[in-house]
Amino acid sequence: MRIPFLPALIVLLVSALLAALYGPGLQGGFFFDDEPSILYAEGVRLESLSADSLREALVSGRSGPTGRPVAQLSFALNHYFSGGFDPFAFKAANLVVHAVSGLLVFCLGLRLFATAFQGLHARRAAMMAGLLTALWLLHPIQLTPVLHIVQRMTSLSALFLLGGLLLHITGRERGGRAGWARLALAWGVIWPLSFLSKENGALFPLFALAWELIARRAEQGRLDRFARVFAVLAGLTFAGIAAYLLTPAGRWLWVGYDYRAFSLMERLLTEGRVLWFYLSLILLPRLGAFGLYHDDIAVSTGLLDPWTTLMAWAGLAALVWLAWRVRDRMPLVTFGIAWFFVGHLLESTVLPLEIAHEHRNYLPLFGVLLAVTAGLARLTEQSRPARMAGLAMAGVALVYLSSVTGLRAYEFGDELRRTQAEARHHPASARAHYDAGRALTAREAAVMQDEPSFSQARFHFERAGELDPAFKFGWLGLMYLNCRAGLQVEQRWVEELAQRLRHTPFGPGDATALFMLKELSVSGGLCLGRAEVERLFLAAQSNPSTASHLQADMLSWLADYYVLRARDLPAAREALARARTIAPYNPGILLQLAQLAYLEGRRDEAGRLLDVVQMLPLKQVERALLSELRYCLGAQAADRACAGR
Repeated sequence: MRIPFLPALIVLLVSALLAALYGPGLQGGFFFDDEPSILYAEGVRLESLSADSLREALVSGRSGPTGRPVAQLSFALNHYFSGGFDPFAFKAANLVVHAVSGLLVFCLGLRLFATAFQGLHARRAAMMAGLLTALWLLHPIQLTPVLHIVQRMTSLSALFLLGGLLLHITGRERGGRAGWARLALAWGVIWPLSFLSKENGALFPLFALAWELIARRAEQGRLDRFARVFAVLAGLTFAGIAAYLLTPAGRWLWVGYDYRAFSLMERLLTEGRVLWFYLSLILLPRLGAFGLYHDDIAVSTGLLDPWTTLMAWAGLAALVWLAWRVRDRMPLVTFGIAWFFVGHLLESTVLPLEIAHEHRNYLPLFGVLLAVTAGLARLTEQSRPARMAGLAMAGVALVYLSSVTGLRAYEFGDELRRTQAEARHHPASARAHYDAGRALTAREAAVMQDEPSFSQARFHFERAGELDPAFKFGWLGLMYLNCRAGLQVEQRWVEELAQRLRHTPFGPGDATALFMLKELSVSGGLCLGRAEVERLFLAAQSNPSTASHLQADMLSWLADYYVLRARDLPAAREALARARTIAPYNPGILLQLAQLAYLEGRRDEAGRLLDVVQMLPLKQVERALLSELRYCLGAQAADRACAGR
């Protein structure tokens, strides 16, 4: 289909506006989940385009069951071509992904409007698609997939999914060999790329099925054989997956609830309210309602606790009823509602994820906006006054959305500004207060207890600990703040942190607190005594919800503390021996044992350990350390140099 000049020009102008709005936000830094997935992922530190380096980048991720290798490779290439961890370059790449996804949204919207409104002039169909695209690109709920760098996983997965869906649609419409070739490309190449960017790509078949059952059926007047077979296969697959997850073999998917403060049923009940919260952010966006964290949303413990839970689920049922009622007269409204629900099937239902995050709406937003613009298109067909009113509403919406997005981007352009705004907008969020305290602590003025930065940082850390009884980082922040200001650590902070480490649910994110404890203690930034450090590590290891691999990691970190801070090699050897008992073939632990054996003069033992390591799959940094230790063991003359490393 030929795209008229004016709508294409509008899309280009919107892209320019997008760059202007997001420009201030591109100046911000890394934060939150950027650290474990990007800054601390050794494979992302790509120094060459060799096969080994690229392979290591692909396996560098720890997010999700797949590790999200396509997204991790994109981060590594960002590092390589920008010459390091330049946050501007990473965020600019995210903005490019967002803009390209916008072009796919335009193409998809154009095809949907052209087929659903047979009497709609091509220029008007393109105008509606352009409006849909502009709303989607400029909406403030799309900000975190751009300025929160790690959320490229979300936008990259969406980009491939949109591309795959367009290929599926055009392949079905074209038919013949060319059509089947497009279907093969969509399902055999693009879909896996979407899934390996983030697991949301698994929803691609359901998006395609929704198009078959709603949009294509409305256009053709019936379901053809392909659609019927597709629907049966999808139903059988869904039943098979559900059966698997109910068996002991599928238990791995539910273990996340062991370290959550809510049950499966409580999460499911809460998500009904969360979906309406998302819809309120989409349809009535308010600057103060947006936030990186939404841990201030109360968990529903029953249909009437709070009472809005029942109302929320009744409202969702009403949306489903509405979609069914208008399926023939307004198929794009039905398709839009279905798209919104499909987009939230993974992250907003039963999986043991955090309660709410705005980036989960990156794709679902398209469905809501499609339903709204389809209704607007129907309205503008009525009369000229209706058309003028519709255009006025669209103009006001674009100006308002752009304003809110620009304000949010400005907040995200500076870490101190962002964190203070987050804490102000979400005063009941423990994470927002912790981030605010952390940003203030980084200021030079925070080293003096009579400065406002010190007292404000202390307030935020204390508030973080009070708001969430399972939150650990606030107390660690208080300790660091006092040490930085030359003050003693209050023992009640150590006791409270030890209590939480031992008795509250302990997830992978909580292990970061122990890693920070080790790093700060080794660097001298934390003025805790050895007994206090050991007490905190022991508390975390004694927690029954601490996974075995995390226990092994923590023992290796404790060994680092013993070597680098306490200068107690026998204690380090004992800690590493316990870690090896838990994870006997962990190459990092074996290399630490080999280093320790070398330092203590047990060269034969060090060599035997390196022989074991040689047989294991290694990361680049582990291969480098292995080579260095081999060199030190093989060269007597190098002993002095090696001892100093």
